[in-house]
Amino acid sequence: MSDAEKWYLEALRILRLVLGEGHEAVAGVCGSLGEVYSSQGRLEEAVKMHKLALGAYRGASERDSEKVAIALCTLGTTLYRRRLYDRAMKKLEEGYEMFRRLHGDDHEHVARLLNSMSLVLQAQGRVAES
Repeated sequence: MSDAEKWYLEALRILRLVLGEGHEAVAGVCGSLGEVYSSQGRLEEAVKMHKLALGAYRGASERDSEKVAIALCTLGTTLYRRRLYDRAMKKLEEGYEMFRRLHGDDHEHVARLLNSMSLVLQAQGRVAES
């Protein structure tokens, strides 16, 4: 276990105790821990933490928020890395639609999501659709 993982786990324990599961600070630590796991190739654990982060951000935010959209994209990207393409596409599409509602069609985040969704289609062998 890396030092970063230990510290994030301890921070997560304390924040859950003090603030509760659905707090934005809990979501942030879950997302950070997911990134640690992802960087270590521990993708199953990363997906679990990104799902927890998404749930906490959804609980702490209004329906459409930048943090929820980013959490959707991060989860989608991690699912893509696990080769769970259908699930990845679903999360990326949700993030795409949320960013469109938040920022309109001509925004950097919208363009990045279109690129990510094209990569998923290519990985599925659906090059003509990408």
